[in-house]
Amino acid sequence: MILVTNDDGVYSPGIIALAKAISRSNEVKVVAPKGAQSSSGMSVTFHRPVRISGVKLKNYEATAIGGTPADCVFVSVHKLLGRKKIDMVVSGINMGGNISMQSFFSSGTVSAAMSGSVMGIKAVAFSKETSSEDEFLTEKEFETSAWWAERIVSYLMKNGFPEGVDMLNVNFPVKTRRTTPVRITRMAGEMFDDYVVERKDPRGNRYFWLAGTKKVRAERGTDLYTVLTRHEISITPISVNSIQRNSLEEHEKYFRDMLR
Repeated sequence: MILVTNDDGVYSPGIIALAKAISRSNEVKVVAPKGAQSSSGMSVTFHRPVRISGVKLKNYEATAIGGTPADCVFVSVHKLLGRKKIDMVVSGINMGGNISMQSFFSSGTVSAAMSGSVMGIKAVAFSKETSSEDEFLTEKEFETSAWWAERIVSYLMKNGFPEGVDMLNVNFPVKTRRTTPVRITRMAGEMFDDYVVERKDPRGNRYFWLAGTKKVRAERGTDLYTVLTRHEISITPISVNSIQRNSLEEHEKYFRDMLR
């Protein structure tokens, strides 16, 4: 069974298109936030109860969680799905790219997939880059990306993940076609040239607005270069346990004097 979630909310056209596509050849359970939870990272709700409700979408039933994407995965694994084996966590399709490490560690979409990986469940995060005017995408505008997502998920279900890979971060360009090339990439460091805008409210109090402009130049071979410069599909393999035993031994040697 495949657990489908996201951070745009259970009613997002991206998750509807995704669930519809992969349910053609897989058993799917949709558990997603009740409302938008963008940039929530791996936040987990501890300060209030997490409530659930049933939702009827176009062709299937879903469960809405009054919490974060990480909550959705944890509640599904430990309570909602009981003893059912979850073969994969699939998150998305996010409305907006999740490119570079800068986005990777803040994205709710990616963090939902990462939550599954932490619990030993293989996962994929899907995101679609949008243009500035694409604030209200429809399900139809996700159809081609969902077609690609179904191909990727079906391939992984049949062949498994590459050795040492716990999850994939997949990003689609603005104009994704069935003929769009696919590249295996690494994450860029930053996607935005960040800056902080200082303003004053009507009472004269200072406040700050966090903003950023996308980088114009990107290093070849990165997700940023592939999606924004070449307008191709980026697949970035991620390993949760990236520090191997021999690396730990080397670090122990470095700190040996301190640890005596």
